[in-house]
Amino acid sequence: MDNVRRQILTAAIDKYGSACQMVKAIEELAELIQAIAKDVDPDNIAEEMADVRIMLDQLEIIFVNSEAVRRWELKKLKRLDTRVHAADTVR
Repeated sequence: MDNVRRQILTAAIDKYGSACQMVKAIEELAELIQAIAKDVDPDNIAEEMADVRIMLDQLEIIFVNSEAVRRWELKKLKRLDTRVHAADTVR
């Protein structure tokens, strides 16, 4: 995450507080779920995805766990890659 982005997100956390931003993250996740479930407006889905990405970055700042998130993401991507390629070979 670049410095400007981190500064903006940290300012939001400082202004509203960690607890409020965690609740906001839950709200944004719920809004994305609703947008996907309705599946009617691709632009709304994109907007909600952007909100969720912003909140996920704030959660990484709050929990100081960016490295752990990256490790888990890599592990899960490797597992997905294995599953995707296994599906190709099992026919």
